[in-house]
Amino acid sequence: MDILIQADGVTLTDSLKDIVDEKIGRVEHYMPRALRARVHLRKVSAHPSQRQFVVHVICDLPHATISTEESGPNVISALDIVAEKLEARARKLKTSRLARRERENLHSREKKD
Repeated sequence: MDILIQADGVTLTDSLKDIVDEKIGRVEHYMPRALRARVHLRKVSAHPSQRQFVVHVICDLPHATISTEESGPNVISALDIVAEKLEARARKLKTSRLARRERENLHSREKKD
């Protein structure tokens, strides 16, 4: 999966790139066919606050697009929350697709009998 990182008002260091790759790359566990993840790191306010940084992630899949956004006092905490949300949505999408496939298989077996 390609991870594209864009930073506005945030210094993009190698360690921050590694953290983004590690956290957002976990989605590949649930969606191995994920094409691309676009990560936008943005500093909203110059003053320290609970919503100073915003992280927005758009994950492109062959059949859907998952988008999450979260703000936090620093980039890492906002990224942690976004990664958890993204994993939960990917898990839910995978579970629903597998359940639908099972229902279709069960329905086709009943027709054969």
